[in-house]
Amino acid sequence: MSQYRITSRYAKALLDLSIEKNVLKEVEQDVELIVNTCESSRQLVVLFKNPIILPQKKMGVLESLFKAKVNEVTFKFLEVIIRKNRSHYIFEVLEMFLEQYKAHEKIADAVLHTAVEPNQSTKDTVVKMLHEATGEEIHLTTKVDEDLIGGFMIRYKDRLLDASVSSKLNELKHEFLD
Repeated sequence: MSQYRITSRYAKALLDLSIEKNVLKEVEQDVELIVNTCESSRQLVVLFKNPIILPQKKMGVLESLFKAKVNEVTFKFLEVIIRKNRSHYIFEVLEMFLEQYKAHEKIADAVLHTAVEPNQSTKDTVVKMLHEATGEEIHLTTKVDEDLIGGFMIRYKDRLLDASVSSKLNELKHEFLD
């Protein structure tokens, strides 16, 4: 079975279980905590991916790091993954869970690229515009890219709205060359 199918199925199982037990928000926060911990500690990811390390040792590390900090549903789920010898997929399963959680809750990420740091009013306008167009709750991040010269670019899912001065200049350049 492909890695995508495995991670997707485990993530869906955690999502369904947390909905059934009415602890979806708590599990999402737990998963965020674990993912952030894994991102800041490469050694933890290497530990879970290492086939030589015994499952009991991996379970001991999980217990010491997370048992007192996470919901019982989250911890039992991690136990199942380790017991089924799927510990090398933990990080990917948890990331997939976050994607599925966002889809379930109708939350989307968007990135606003501008030449200068946008003010809060601009950010609020972009969030409102995207929300009205999609019906989703938008989590907006901003990135400053001085190469844009002016204007903006918005990346939403697999779409890109490019209203930057640099792209307009490139379009004019290609028109004159043709």
